[in-house]
Amino acid sequence: MSLFRTTLTLCSTLLVFLGGKLSANDIPYFTLITVPKSGSHLMIKTLYFLIQSPAVWHTKFPSYQYIPAEDGFLYTHFCVPPELEADYNELPELKKIILIRDFRDAALSIVSQIKKTDWPGLTPEERAQFLKMPFEDQLLFVINFEYDVREVAKDAPNSLQVSLAKLAKQAAEYSKQPGVMTFRYEDLVGPSGGGSSAAQIEQLRRLQQFLNIDIDEATLEEVARQIYGDDINPFGAGQFQNYASTFNIGVIGRWKECFNEQHKLAFKAKLGDTLVQLGYEKDLDW
Repeated sequence: MSLFRTTLTLCSTLLVFLGGKLSANDIPYFTLITVPKSGSHLMIKTLYFLIQSPAVWHTKFPSYQYIPAEDGFLYTHFCVPPELEADYNELPELKKIILIRDFRDAALSIVSQIKKTDWPGLTPEERAQFLKMPFEDQLLFVINFEYDVREVAKDAPNSLQVSLAKLAKQAAEYSKQPGVMTFRYEDLVGPSGGGSSAAQIEQLRRLQQFLNIDIDEATLEEVARQIYGDDINPFGAGQFQNYASTFNIGVIGRWKECFNEQHKLAFKAKLGDTLVQLGYEKDLDW
C-alpha cells in the first residue's frame, strides 16, 4: 500500500452533504502552496472537507509521475525550490492555490513556534540563544532572520526557506501568475479568528469555482463552521501526523498590540513594499 494511501474518514454531517468520496477522475488537478504559519492546516482541512482528498508533501520530481490523483493533492510551502518550479513548468495545466497571511501576524506565530520546537535554519545553539531573549528581541530576530537554505543543506537536508522577506517576495510573484488563485488567511478564518462569516463563505465559493467542483450552499456553510481551530479533526486518530496542526491563537491583527516602533521600522525595511503589493497596506505609513 502506498505511503499516502489512507482510509479516509469524514464526519457524518459532511458525508450527508457531499454524498460519498470523489473518484480519482473527479479530483481537481492542483497544488497548494502556503506561507509557513499562514493557516496551512486550515486550508488543508478546508480542501479535505470539499474534495475528500488529503495533502501530499512533495517527495519526488516530477511529482505527478509518482503521486496519482487518488492519493491526494500536492502541497508545499513557500519558498518553492528551483527543482519544484521546474516541475511546475512541465505541468502548465496544473492550477495553483496559494495561501498568504499578513506577514506581521506570521512573524508573531513564528516566534511562538520557535519557542515550542525547532525552526528551519536555526541550529540548536541558535535556538537556545533565542529562548533567552526577551520577546521584543525575539520578534525583531524573526523579522530580520535570513539564511541560505543551500548552505545548511548538509546539516539540515530537509530545511525550508523561511526568511519572511524571501517568502513574501516569492508569494507576491506567484500571486501575479496565470492559473493561480490567492487566498488570504484573514478572509478564510471566519468570525472565530476575527474575520467575518460573509468573507469566509465568499472564499469558499471562490475555491469551489476555481476547482470547478459542484457543492451546494449548505455544504459551504457546514464547512465554514468546522475549519477554524482544532476542535474538529476530520482526519481521524493517527491520520496526517506529518501535517499536525500547530494552531496557537490564530486571531488576525494581533501584531498591532505587539509591534513597537523598532519592529515597524525593521519590518518596513524588509517587507514594507511587499506588504503593499499583497494588499495588506496602501503605503508605508502605518
